[in-house]
Amino acid sequence: MRVMKKWTKILIEIVAGLIFILIALKLVEYWTGVNPLDNLKHRGDALENINEVAAALTQEMEEGKEGEVILFVKEIPEKELLNINYIMSNLNGSVDSFQLHPKIFGVRRIDFKIIRSDNSYVYDAYKNGTAIPADRKEAAALYKVVRRVIDVEIGDRPMTEFQKELILHDYLVENCRYSYGSETNDNEFRAYGALVEGQAVCNGYAEAMALLLSCAGVENRYVVGTANSGSRSSGQQTDAADQNKKENHAWNLVKLNGTWYHLDSTWDDPVGEKEIVSHAYFNMSDELMERDHTWNKEKYEQCPDMSWNYYVRNKCYFEDSNSLSDYVTHTVMSHPYGTMECAFSKFEITNTTLQGLSTVPGLTSVSYSTVGNFTYSVLTLYINP
Repeated sequence: MRVMKKWTKILIEIVAGLIFILIALKLVEYWTGVNPLDNLKHRGDALENINEVAAALTQEMEEGKEGEVILFVKEIPEKELLNINYIMSNLNGSVDSFQLHPKIFGVRRIDFKIIRSDNSYVYDAYKNGTAIPADRKEAAALYKVVRRVIDVEIGDRPMTEFQKELILHDYLVENCRYSYGSETNDNEFRAYGALVEGQAVCNGYAEAMALLLSCAGVENRYVVGTANSGSRSSGQQTDAADQNKKENHAWNLVKLNGTWYHLDSTWDDPVGEKEIVSHAYFNMSDELMERDHTWNKEKYEQCPDMSWNYYVRNKCYFEDSNSLSDYVTHTVMSHPYGTMECAFSKFEITNTTLQGLSTVPGLTSVSYSTVGNFTYSVLTLYINP
């Protein structure tokens, strides 16, 4: 009898303890909006950094998800979460808002609200003929521009993927003006800003390039990383501090004949008084790109060579000054007007070289822009009509 009473007492204590725990859990859930058991369940698979969060949200969007997405994370600073749309390599949507819940059992729950992008509606309409909803007016306006650009610039003409890429690249940089960002105009961060409003930051350029290439049937990826802002120069001097200043940046990868290349249309945007379209960052290898761009190489395909680089394909890439001078002389004599570009490496252009170029009949001025902090340079020549 005593043994039975003892076990009854223990059972009551256990039940009381469980009830107390359940009440405590319910109170925590009431006050925090989080079920602590869910946090405990996800301790082993909680996301550890902002890149993992971006990858998880990107996958949800690629699968057509819209609305609420719940993720469990470890300690990630809120300021990094505020930049989540910049970090995500995705054109299908974006994070509209998120709610942080208290950290319990070393895990924090975050409720994200994701929305489908105009880009996804445009691509679906272009490729599949799917009607754009009436309430997506910006998507409809963006679709009209994309349709017109591809119909006019490419149409039914037989073209290689390289030719399509070049035409779309040149259209974008000629028709979009670089902006330093506005607190009142989010469109500058989107393809809409670049293609409809004609003004965008690097995100908008990269989105627009990705959307145009995708609709034209050229495989590509949207890349996020950083870049040394002082490295892009139109011939002007930059001090050491500016040369090493890193800023968030976005550009593209393009796949041609089975090989991937870097394409940075933002940094090819016209610079200087004459505003000549550059091709300095048109199909670059990892080796050259990483001199002034940084990205997570584990997330993106390798770009091993320069076979489809603009200057290589157009036979205006040189590794000695004599070949460069001969090319300039021949080009000016055969096309004595307009502008021309060429690239050189393994030697530095000198005042003597520039003076020699200036003696070519019809050549009024010479300027060049250095790509990165090494001996790979782009020379832009202005030829008198």
